[in-house]
Amino acid sequence: MLSYSRLGREDGSATHVVMLHGIYGRGRNLQAVARALVEARPDVACWLVDLPYHGDSGPGAHGETVAGLAADVADWLSARTLAPHALLGHSYGGKVVLALAAGGLAGLRQAWIVDSTPEVKPPSGGAWDMLRIVRAGPTRFASRDEAVALIAAGGFPLSVGQWMATNLVRDDGGFVWRLDFDVMARLLEDFFTTDLWPVVELPPAGVELHFIKASESSAISEDAAARLEAAAAGGRVHLHHRTGGHWIHAESPEVVAALLAESV
Repeated sequence: MLSYSRLGREDGSATHVVMLHGIYGRGRNLQAVARALVEARPDVACWLVDLPYHGDSGPGAHGETVAGLAADVADWLSARTLAPHALLGHSYGGKVVLALAAGGLAGLRQAWIVDSTPEVKPPSGGAWDMLRIVRAGPTRFASRDEAVALIAAGGFPLSVGQWMATNLVRDDGGFVWRLDFDVMARLLEDFFTTDLWPVVELPPAGVELHFIKASESSAISEDAAARLEAAAAGGRVHLHHRTGGHWIHAESPEVVAALLAESV
């Protein structure tokens, strides 16, 4: 089963929002958004899920693909008899959310996709660069600082290196990666080749799709943004432009939470 944490309302009348992180992440990456949301909306319960192969979750049962992770989350929801009102996913998690919405979930009314794209494109971006750096580096470190230094030397900000180093675990007096980077590579390759425009241009009945595009990120290309704007003419797709970088949920959690609080 998938590992998760829950914030907010505990009784059966809660409005449930399930949140999915990006590649290399874990559910707690979205804690700041969840806290701001439940403070603004005491009726909401947020479920922060560790996707398969990430955090404290084990391997998935349905394959190392966007669709496979979506099926694993769907199984987890079914096992808990949980029918979320809304799903939110950042980056890789955003594409998983789209795949979940496409598959049909009882009670689902909204899918929020934070700085992620439904399009197919060549492998690129920070996650792809990170994969190259860590696969070329050592498999064991004497300290977390050594791993942070490796990532910083590859051109990433110190804060990103520190975040990535949370994926290290102690082993025989040193530190090793918790993540299987061969699996991460397969997940990313599938991300870049998975086309989810069909669900955007014909959303499931009763479901609204909300995309958040960060102004300082190229995760959603200009062509994709224009296509999302065109889809918005149908009334069930919304494109929200907000100031920030790809990690807008961490930089400005109140911005993301405010959008959710107005709508869920």
